Amino acid sequence: MKAKYYTFNNDFDVGIAPQHQTMGSTYDYDAPDSVYQLPFDGLPDFEPDFNTIFLDDRAIVTDLISSAPIRNCGWLISGRFRAIIDSFSMPLHRYYAVPVVHRGQKIPDYWWLQLPHPNITIPPDASAAEAEEIIQSCNTLRDAAMFCLYRPPRFTYCFVQKDLRTAIEDAGITGVRFGTSRLFR
Repeated sequence: MKAKYYTFNNDFDVGIAPQHQTMGSTYDYDAPDSVYQLPFDGLPDFEPDFNTIFLDDRAIVTDLISSAPIRNCGWLISGRFRAIIDSFSMPLHRYYAVPVVHRGQKIPDYWWLQLPHPNITIPPDASAAEAEEIIQSCNTLRDAAMFCLYRPPRFTYCFVQKDLRTAIEDAGITGVRFGTSRLFR
């Protein structure tokens, strides 16, 4: 039986989107350990400088935080959300503690979840059925409850299995929206 996956993304009903719009006025975006250097295809070979994640004053603090400055190769998540993810099988990933500030107050227990593109190649002209076959034949994704594809562009989504989606919804995790894609219908 084919696994059921849903797309996973940031919700827009969070006061202002993205909630995280700056790393601060002194942040060096060109530094070798900058968040601009985070790779899509693997884990970084450096300790990323997350400095401080300043949430916009109009933002609603949620378990999944949308970010403009950090490359779209992972997620800003709460410890509560991390605990749920940790109870499921995951492909290659790593967490980094991040300092979060909202309206001058430190918000504890937030993490960057670096979730690289899996070690697969989906041809740009692949059909949805061909892409699904490639994904399902990958040993590291066979049991993965969550994974992200960054290419080809028409299949660029983060996917979650039905069981993880249910756990996220049952826990009342905020800042999340689910949908469907061309894959796994």
